[in-house]
This record gives sequence, structure tokens and C-alpha cells, in this order.
Amino acid sequence: MTRRNTLQEHQKTSVVIAEDEMLLAGVLPNLLHATSYGRIEVIETCSSQSQLSRTLMKLKPNVLLCDIWMPKNHESLPTPYDASSLQALKRQSPNTAILLLSGNPDAALVKNLLDSGANGFISKGVSPGQICQAIRQVRKGNRYVEPRLQTAIDLLNVNSSKSIHTQLLAGRRGDVLRLLLEGLSSKQIADALPVGRKHVEKKIAEVKSILGVETHIGIFRMCIKLGIIQV
Repeated sequence: MTRRNTLQEHQKTSVVIAEDEMLLAGVLPNLLHATSYGRIEVIETCSSQSQLSRTLMKLKPNVLLCDIWMPKNHESLPTPYDASSLQALKRQSPNTAILLLSGNPDAALVKNLLDSGANGFISKGVSPGQICQAIRQVRKGNRYVEPRLQTAIDLLNVNSSKSIHTQLLAGRRGDVLRLLLEGLSSKQIADALPVGRKHVEKKIAEVKSILGVETHIGIFRMCIKLGIIQV
């Protein structure tokens, strides 16, 4: 870890929240403050794009936690941020990391915004701890995308699936996955390799994380989509 990142771990992270759902905007500041043990401080909440623009120019937070869909002003209906409006936010506060938020993410839209300069994405269904983790990562300059959505984004581009293939099939993880797809249980895989059962379970958990799934059938379905197995 660099000295800069070490210092950031001990400094407060200032956050502006852009969210037009008043209930969520009302509870998030206290949740993030409590979950981060006071290291994340929400300094302003905004309920429209125009209010957010003014706030960014004035406050220059470390991180912007921004709903993808926001009304232009208090009288208008929510519209999604596009590449040009996102780039405008970056110009207003160049050193602010932008972490996008959505309740029903569209992979194509999120990919476009990430390609246009956003630093990360999370969905509204994640835990406060995951939000804090994402905030810390984007402040360090890292990209953070929820694994399930990252898989969906990768599937938009056939060529990008090669990187997932590499991650899934490399080394011992690949050995475990191949045997799992053949229908072997964790114990049978451990006996066949041979390795400990806990090691097998760890590799299966890594596969689930890469694919953004929670079950064995989810692994099977995603491997079909990726062309790893044929049916």
C-alpha cells in the first residue's frame, strides 16, 4: 500500500449524495457514518441535477455517490445521466470520484457511463458495508463495480469474455470448475485432485464471485452464456 493510500485510510472521506428518493437520502448519511466508524462523512445531499452541479462546484467532495436517474430540477421527472452530463460533473470537480447508484441497473447504460469517466457502480440492494467498501476503493483511484453487474457488462462485448475465461479456467480454480461442471460434488472434487475440501469450497466461492452468482446452478447457467460448456 502506498503512503498516500495509508494516509487516506485514516482521513475522513467527504461524500455528496445525489438521490431523489427522500427516504433513502435521509437514512444513508447516518448509515454510512456509523458503518465506517465516522470515517465517511456525508456533507450534502442533493435531489436534482441542477442542485448537484452547484454543490460540486462549491464543496469539491472526495466522492460523489450518485443515482443514475435524477430529475433536472424539482419540477421535472428523473432522467438518466449520459456521457456528456457525467463529463460535465467531472469538469465541475475533477478530483471527485464518481460512484454510481441504481435500483434497476441497465448494463449497457452503466458500461457507457463507466467508459465516460465514472469510477464505479453499486446497486441499491447492497449493504451499507459494501457501499463503504466501494467508497473507499474509488477514493483510492480504483474502479469498483458490483461483480454481478461486471459480468453483465463483460457479456455485452464478446471479446471481453476472454478475460472471464482466463480468470475462471486458470490454475486450480479451473480444475475445480471443470470437475464441478461434470457434476462432481465438493468431496468428490477434493478426492480427485487431490486437495482439501475447504480448498475446493474456496475455489467455488471465487468462481461465484467472478460470475456474480450465488448458487451452483447459477455457475452452470453463466458458463453456458460464456460458451464454456455446450448444451
